[in-house]
Amino acid sequence: MGKESWAKYGMEKGKGTAMKSEAFMEAKEEGFAAAISAPPGPAGDQILKNAVDSIWSEARKLTDEARKISLTVNNQKSKEEREAVLDLTRIAARKAGLQAAIAAGWEQGWKEGVLKRDSGKSD
Repeated sequence: MGKESWAKYGMEKGKGTAMKSEAFMEAKEEGFAAAISAPPGPAGDQILKNAVDSIWSEARKLTDEARKISLTVNNQKSKEEREAVLDLTRIAARKAGLQAAIAAGWEQGWKEGVLKRDSGKSD
């Protein structure tokens, strides 16, 4: 990779990391708020399961799509075609990573919310 390619890669990587971090924090707040207001026990556990199962399912689906696209890179006849497929792979992988960050943030927020909710009841 040339200097320009590395610079472009670094900028794109930084943007992707910032997007994932922001999505994680927003989802963490949502998970926290849901946990604080959720009932304890199985009913609360079901709320968590319903919320994160669908998010993780979407993340897995997007990861599979990125993987399928990436498997076609070497089938391309020209460098330009390979670059186009690599760009599609990057986009798909970025979407999958973003979705995984949302799921992880929601779970983390839920965990912290449950701890806060339950610590208030022990007074």
